[in-house]
Formats: sequence, structure tokens, C-alpha cells
Amino acid sequence: MGVAERGSISLNAETAIPKENAIRCRHALDEGVLGQLTELLSDLPNRAPDALGDLRLPPAEFPLYFNAAIQSIRGTSAATTAVKRRFLEAVLDAMRDAGAIQRWEFVGTRGRQDYRVGLPRRRVVCIEAKGCPDGNNMNIWDRPDWAEEFLVWSQCPDSLANQPGEGVWSGIAVRLLTKMAVERQQVDAFVFFDGRCGSDQRRCWKQHGIGGLRGRATDVPGQEGRNWLPPPCIYLFPRTIPNPRTNPHPPLHTLRTCRFADAMLEAFGVPRNAREEYTHWASIELRQDARGIYKRVALGHRLGGEAVLESAWVRLKRE
Repeated sequence: MGVAERGSISLNAETAIPKENAIRCRHALDEGVLGQLTELLSDLPNRAPDALGDLRLPPAEFPLYFNAAIQSIRGTSAATTAVKRRFLEAVLDAMRDAGAIQRWEFVGTRGRQDYRVGLPRRRVVCIEAKGCPDGNNMNIWDRPDWAEEFLVWSQCPDSLANQPGEGVWSGIAVRLLTKMAVERQQVDAFVFFDGRCGSDQRRCWKQHGIGGLRGRATDVPGQEGRNWLPPPCIYLFPRTIPNPRTNPHPPLHTLRTCRFADAMLEAFGVPRNAREEYTHWASIELRQDARGIYKRVALGHRLGGEAVLESAWVRLKRE
């Protein structure tokens, strides 16, 4: 890739980044079969004209109706708020039963799924529940004044065309950390966790977890037929809001400063000496020159570990 020099900042295209490495898990779909099915459906008027005969649909108008039908199906799949609430609330119930949290309550309004969670020692946490991390809805939130910790929890059980890491990178690098820097709103951590985790469609490498919880949280069968739910993937964010002059590369949270993350791992049976291995991190660095402010985002799979992804310097803006 070419490099363009702008003052002291080198800019590279982010398209070269292997975004699927943002998370260790992978979907198990056969990409070859998926491609063939996509080609078949797209060329349906030519391959199976009789199947469309009863619809009296002119072949020239098939692409228009096909795209509209796909959008309708996607909308139906996305409108599974009850399914997502069941999963998240089953996890919160398990955390309360384990003593990792004291209480939780749903406080969502106007379609937003917000949760207020009480940790021991009266620490109050807000969870903003979202869908897929690469959706525009990931930018729609405001940290409430009462929150001592603020987390965004993404559930994306039905998006299987791309590897989950691509969406995770988009949600963190393009949306959450950008909004944090531009609008100066603190996000303490990001959670990627839904009913596909620990299933044959998205197998999990983790050894710990909660037996018997899967059946309460989701109808998606567990990998190898296990009624087991693995710990979530948690990304700790910077502890303070970045500023190109006074705080260009803020330090990251730890499991001591983001206590909800530690509480989740505790509830899922992760020993204290293994919790850093189970915790991801995401950092942002800002630089400024005469042409503007630029950001660079990095992401790692374990606290204290090396970055597995690092973006080029790109202009800071709402993307």
C-alpha cells in the first residue's frame, strides 16, 4: 500500500487490516456454499423461471423485488428484541445468583434497551444494549449522569455472512472510540456476546463458563450438544477521554477500574489468575497538525498483551 505523508503523520489505507482478527472466534459457514447460494438466488429468473411464474413478475423487475424481499427478511430477523432481552437478562440473573452483582433493572425507553446494574459497594453501572456492532445504531447513545461505569453490549446472532471480527472492529474503531473522542462521552467497555457464542455456528475456545445457563438464555444449541455458556468477549477501553494536546493516548481500564468486567468473569467461573487472558483491550491515540486531528486505534486479545490489530492514522471525524 502506498503511504502519503502529511506533516509528521503517515496515512495508510485501513482496508489492508485483517479485521476478522479483532476477535478469536469464527463463524462456521462454508463460504463456498454461501457464495453459490447467493449466485443461485440472484440468478433465479434464469435458473428456475417456473418458480416465479405464479408471481407474474417480469424478469427485468426481479432485482428490485429481490432486494426488497431480502430487506424485509432482514428486518424480521432484526426485530427479535424479546430474544435478545431474554439472553441478556438471563446472564444478569446468573450474575446476581452468583453474587457478582447485587441487582439489576430494565430502564429502557423509546426502543432503547438500557439496564441499571448495582455492583457491590454501591457502584452503579449502565448497560446500553445494541445489535450488530457495525450498524449505525451503535452511535446512538448517551451516557447517563448516574452511571459510574458505562458499557455497550452488542448482540449479533443472525449476521453470519461476515466473520464476527469485522463487525467488532467496525463497532470499536469506527464508531465507539470515534464518538468517544468527538463527542467526549466516556465508554468504559464493550461486550460482544449473544446466543451464537459457544454454538456450532460460532465455536468458543474458552474453557470456563456456566453449565445449565444456555437453555435459559437462548434456543441456539451449544457446541457438542453442551448446555453451557462461555464467558463473554469484553474489550476494556481507555479510562479517560482522549485529547490530542492534553491526553493523546489515555491509559486503559483494568479489571480493578472496570469492575463490571471483572464481575462478569467471576460469575462465569474464570479464575482470577486467568481473567487477563480472557479480557480484550482497545486503545485510541490522537495527534494534531495544521490539517486537523488524526486517530489511530489498536486492539489486543489479552490485557498487557501485544496489539493484534492497529489502524493507520486517519482523520478524526464521524464515519
